[in-house]
Amino acid sequence: MTTRIEAVIERLRALPEAEQEMLAGEIEDLLMEPASLLTVEQWREVEVEIDTDDGVRLSHNDVMGRMRVRFGR
Repeated sequence: MTTRIEAVIERLRALPEAEQEMLAGEIEDLLMEPASLLTVEQWREVEVEIDTDDGVRLSHNDVMGRMRVRFGR
């Protein structure tokens, strides 16, 4: 029987190498930090932004950059 972690690892291995590297970095960061990098209050701010459709679409890098500036990560 395949465990959940084994199934996820297989899915990761099936991805292109660049995506594997990106996700591996994200996983490493998560393993080194608390379960959530944001406080409950900070998540509320993020959720308000997500729920507010102002027509602006940002790339993932832009979103992460803004979060790092705003929340210091």
